[in-house]
Amino acid sequence: MTPPISIITANYNKANFISETVHSVLNQTYQNWELIIVDDSSTDDSISIINQFTHDKRIHLLKNNENKGANFCRNFGLQKAKGEYVVFLDADDLLDKSCLENRIKKAKENPDGNLFVFAMGVFKKEIGDDTRKWIPNSQKPLTDFLQHKLPWSIIQPLWKKDFLISLNGFDETFERLQDVELHTRALLHRSVKVYQFPGIKDCYYRIDEERKNFNEFEFLQRRIKSSVQYCNKFVALVEQKQKRFLLGTVLQSYFSIIYALRNKKLAQKEFLELGHLLFSAEIMQQEVSFVKQILFRGYCFYNLYLLRISGINRIFTLLIIK
Repeated sequence: MTPPISIITANYNKANFISETVHSVLNQTYQNWELIIVDDSSTDDSISIINQFTHDKRIHLLKNNENKGANFCRNFGLQKAKGEYVVFLDADDLLDKSCLENRIKKAKENPDGNLFVFAMGVFKKEIGDDTRKWIPNSQKPLTDFLQHKLPWSIIQPLWKKDFLISLNGFDETFERLQDVELHTRALLHRSVKVYQFPGIKDCYYRIDEERKNFNEFEFLQRRIKSSVQYCNKFVALVEQKQKRFLLGTVLQSYFSIIYALRNKKLAQKEFLELGHLLFSAEIMQQEVSFVKQILFRGYCFYNLYLLRISGINRIFTLLIIK
């Protein structure tokens, strides 16, 4: 029987987590699934750990001969998927045991849908050690994505596979913001039909210190490049009245480098280099008046040097994207 749900997991050096992730799939109350793990040329013990599970014929391991990035892995998995529906599960995140049962039920109740979004919890070492959650209840999800006020992340959607294929999957040129780009493009598609379910959490995003083991400048450089790429891509695709919301993405990226400078994780020279790159985005030339230039400078000064007060950054944001 063709599995209704294909779960696609891109893995790169997640040996410390992949076993727990696979077990969260094996423990599902709904068992008619396939798990496609695409290993991106890991150098740790990932392969040997994954091979311990491949006796289960629903679990398939595909291996890249060289590192090609998460987007390539996800698209490769999508090409191999046999299910009617698709879930993207990162190699260190978890599904609640009722996740797939819950999602299939909602999809069947709404047969005209092709993108179904569910609530997500956050954890550090084990589920329950963090109370934060992402609840999908956006009235204007496209607007929210454009301004980087993200209403959901990669693990939360259940996709109709045919719809994903019509989108051509992930854009493999993006180093960061991969799922943000895909979700924005999906929401712009003429045939999209989204259902959001802000009820019980059915998946969990891991926040672990191992994720933070990187060179700050290189990490932020990839973030800024992708933000510029995102803005330049969608400034040509959205309606004129929507373009200004892309300034929210610029502002969020600007805050990330201001915060790094304030906390001495970036040198002044590095900050200026990244700021110059960020402000090269086409949206800055199209939508930023002299008054908004002053607002950007004020935003920087406030977040670098002054005692921050709740609500002030929100006021800056509203004035800049107005």
